[in-house]
Amino acid sequence: MEKRFVVAIILIFAVLFLMPQLFRSRRQPPLPPPQETREAEERQKSETEEPEPEIPPQEILPQVSEETIITVQTPLYEVQLTTEGARAISWKLREYLKRSSASVEETEDSEEPMFEERSALSSIPKLGLGHIDLIPLAAKDCLAIKFEDFEVQDELEGIQWASSAKGSMITIQDSQKSVVFSHKTSTGVIISKKMTFSPDSYAVDVDVSFHNTSLEEADLGSYSFLWGKGIEKDEMLSDMEVAGEGPVALFKTEKKQQFVKFWKRTGFACFGGKHVLLPEQSGPISWVGFASKYFAAVLIPGPESWWSDMEKGGMRYAVEPRAEDLPLSEKGLSPKDVWQKWGINTTIALVRPDVSLYAGENVSHKFRVYAGPKKWDILRSIKRSDDSTENLGLGKMINFGFFSPLGKATLWLLKFLYGMVNNYGICIIFLTILIKILYFPLTQKSFKSMQKMQKLQPKIATLREKHRDDPQRLQKETMKLYKQNKVHPMGGCLPLVFQIPVFWALFATLRGAVELRGAVFISGWVNDLSLPDTVASVVGFPIRILPLLMTGSMLAQQFIFGTGSTGQGQSNKMMAFMPLIFAFIFYGMPSGLVLYWLCNNILAIGHQYLIRRQKDTEMVEQEEIGSKKNRSNREEK
Repeated sequence: MEKRFVVAIILIFAVLFLMPQLFRSRRQPPLPPPQETREAEERQKSETEEPEPEIPPQEILPQVSEETIITVQTPLYEVQLTTEGARAISWKLREYLKRSSASVEETEDSEEPMFEERSALSSIPKLGLGHIDLIPLAAKDCLAIKFEDFEVQDELEGIQWASSAKGSMITIQDSQKSVVFSHKTSTGVIISKKMTFSPDSYAVDVDVSFHNTSLEEADLGSYSFLWGKGIEKDEMLSDMEVAGEGPVALFKTEKKQQFVKFWKRTGFACFGGKHVLLPEQSGPISWVGFASKYFAAVLIPGPESWWSDMEKGGMRYAVEPRAEDLPLSEKGLSPKDVWQKWGINTTIALVRPDVSLYAGENVSHKFRVYAGPKKWDILRSIKRSDDSTENLGLGKMINFGFFSPLGKATLWLLKFLYGMVNNYGICIIFLTILIKILYFPLTQKSFKSMQKMQKLQPKIATLREKHRDDPQRLQKETMKLYKQNKVHPMGGCLPLVFQIPVFWALFATLRGAVELRGAVFISGWVNDLSLPDTVASVVGFPIRILPLLMTGSMLAQQFIFGTGSTGQGQSNKMMAFMPLIFAFIFYGMPSGLVLYWLCNNILAIGHQYLIRRQKDTEMVEQEEIGSKKNRSNREEK
């Protein structure tokens, strides 16, 4: 029995380790996009071109009469710019694919190539529907500038800006390249917008400059640098996950930085809790952004004193719609309504005060835009456009939970292990084993204390029966029994309390890390560790293997070792239903988190088995010692 049990434990982990390797060899490589050859030709052509000359702000570029789309491609992303409004209309991240719950029939007419097709069942998530585009189709103001003065803005509406681009495709491989848009107003002011792209960074520098070519002073009023409306929604996220993000900002105060989420949850969403939109606040600002669970678009101001001077008043940013402008019916929304009412209509902006120019004067304002994944190491490396050493605090957008340092350490360890095994599923298994080894002494103490308590249950039941009418005497005798047997009533729980911070940090990290988005553990089964492992759908109900295995492991733990079945009272009855409660909670959780819990249960079963075997060995030894004493006593007599 003992040998078979140990072999079973070893085989379970062998299967978990080897199955990814077996399935990987059968996995079909992604189909290359149809335009791959064309893009290669464009890339080769762009590499042979001479560097584009810098365009002085005062030099007006040739005007265009029709809209021109300019594609800027770097190793990290692909941006489409339009001369209409000098704005961005597409921002695709080349390292991240779309994922959708739509059926294959619904995506057949899509212009994006499908790299991998898993199932036609609408409840099963599919990856490979092209690269994710952070700009929704309805978003018309990404990287646009808008003036508060009606006459100035009315003149700029719908016009075609001149562009410095020599072709429709700009490929960036080794060094930075810029695209300059410009327009000369009827008052003689040349407005230029220079966008500088880097091959190794998600940050884009935007310089907005004004040159007054007239002989009179020009007053353009204040203007806003925009992103909106919204950011691309991940269809595979729940309404609660979507409503948990939204517009964010980091303010500067006299004491510290203040991170603000404008969609604030009141109460518990599962018990009728609502989300409210916080009002705007004035004062110095570090940045304003729109964040989803895994990606973000952030507008970062330049080094000008307007953004950081505590003594200057006025609004330096805007989030629309504003809380004070909402109708009464939208003051508090349920999670399912947040995106439809606010998300698709939200625009964020950095606001510059009045722009006044003397005759012949030049004025330039610097901005930096981050549009990319919410990766901790990337976010904390982003600086201002002047490359100052100031910590911008973009990493505050990542929710590492209450025990943030432990969450960051967990993420670092996962990435370190990934560098060796190249599979985040195996990394989670390794991480579970490491944590189990770390907490082995505490877990050992907890299991032994619980066994002692189980042994005392018959005596405690006798005391309850004997002193049923005298609670004080019952408590006194019970504590005396604990003392005589050197057992603490909380001895089985206290060691577990010290593990809560690590478990909570793991929960937050595995639930929200963008590294797990699209990470395959076992191809054909666990294709995305950030989503539940849905393998089929029966009458609309998703079938998920990992939660079922996890529930089975908990039931096996109860059946083999009697966990939750000893003693009486409501607490023990509740323990008996814990597997079903956990099944309900974890059925919709990311498969990476469920994988961790399953491995933890398997290791716990093995640990309990070793303790039981040690206990049986000690009992046999005690019986042998007792029998030897009895024999020696009989021989003396």
